[in-house]
Amino acid sequence: MTNAIAPITDSTWAIITYEEAWNSFINSYVIQKGDAFVVIDSHLRKQRAYFQQALEEIGVKAEQIEYVYFTHRHADHIGNADLFPSRNNWIHLEDYYELDDFSQTLFGHTFTGTGGDLPVLRFRQLPFHTEGSVAFFDPQSKVCFVGDHLIFGESKAELGQIVGTEDECRTAYKEYVKAFAQKEPERALTYVAGLEILLDWPIECLATGHGLIFQGEIVPFIQELISLVKP
Repeated sequence: MTNAIAPITDSTWAIITYEEAWNSFINSYVIQKGDAFVVIDSHLRKQRAYFQQALEEIGVKAEQIEYVYFTHRHADHIGNADLFPSRNNWIHLEDYYELDDFSQTLFGHTFTGTGGDLPVLRFRQLPFHTEGSVAFFDPQSKVCFVGDHLIFGESKAELGQIVGTEDECRTAYKEYVKAFAQKEPERALTYVAGLEILLDWPIECLATGHGLIFQGEIVPFIQELISLVKP
């Protein structure tokens, strides 16, 4: 499997592409809200053809896309922002400031602060991966779109089950966090501060920026990760 569409709920889908040069999967998301759609992130520019094909397969028409939210400013997440009218594109102000002049023209809206309500979704700033990295939360589906703050299975050529509990990968990720805390304790504390912020939401699914999407026992999993750094 290199590219795929994975349903998460009846109204939420992941679009997943594989970037061979990075040995990494890249995720974007589509949420249906009545007759309208919300898109989160947009892959690399080189993955445009599949991204557009996937939107069509889900049943998304251009005129139905009301909001396009970006978790952060990196090229693998904003690579196809120009597919959408700038008035639909939203990014955190801290990351907007870091974009070049042309890229700034692609975004008609910025938002600022550490958290709050946007049209349709809630957000919290997680300034670990980039200054303006954010997580989005859909209170209806209880899916958290966490960007690159948590990444699972990104270095595998095959994802296997895309959406699920994936206990083996959770175990491997806990080992990664434990080693990270030993090697870079100060940075690990900053990372964990973002995890603690996520506990404000009743998350039932973690939709990550790369790789696997986790459902089930999310809050205990996040709490366990925190305990590895702050016992």
